[in-house]
Amino acid sequence: MKALLMSGGLDSAALAHWLRPDICVTIDYGQISAKGEMAASAALCTAMKLVHRSIIINLSSLGSGSMAGGPTAAGAAAPEFWPYRNQMLITLAAMMLMPEGVTEIMVGAVSTDRHADGKAPFFRAIDRALSLQEGGVRVTAPARHLSTPSLLRKSAFPYDLIGLTFSCHVHEFACGQCGGCLKHRECVDAVYSSAKGRAT
Repeated sequence: MKALLMSGGLDSAALAHWLRPDICVTIDYGQISAKGEMAASAALCTAMKLVHRSIIINLSSLGSGSMAGGPTAAGAAAPEFWPYRNQMLITLAAMMLMPEGVTEIMVGAVSTDRHADGKAPFFRAIDRALSLQEGGVRVTAPARHLSTPSLLRKSAFPYDLIGLTFSCHVHEFACGQCGGCLKHRECVDAVYSSAKGRAT
């Protein structure tokens, strides 16, 4: 059984549409954008007829950067850096889902990820760490070699669902100005410009 970590953003939404995981799981770990991520993920899963689960655990006191509403930690690659975030998300998902029979956790990392925990060496290491433990859960990043526009095209993610996606880092509604919102707009423009023209 396969699970997908789902934030409601373009990358995880496209992976969900493409690979049809058995379970999509969204985690509210105390990030400012949690309500927006939860709402988007639930709406997308309903539209795609996928099972959606959630985990709520407040780790905001351990966060940093714009996603936690605090100063950026030293050594951060971007303002939204939250130390060990992917490691934490993968671990929490495995803790909940391994007893239910999940054997693979997919992460929506892409080739343009700037953080160390979005790159191939990290995924090799975390996959090895989980596979050595009870349950033998594997960790994969199926789109690591693709950019977001390439992933959207490969997955044939429908333009009709773009309005349900959510990529903001700093608000429960899209601010339109943070790095996540800017990336969202650029990628949608790059892939769906002709569809947008037909829709107006």
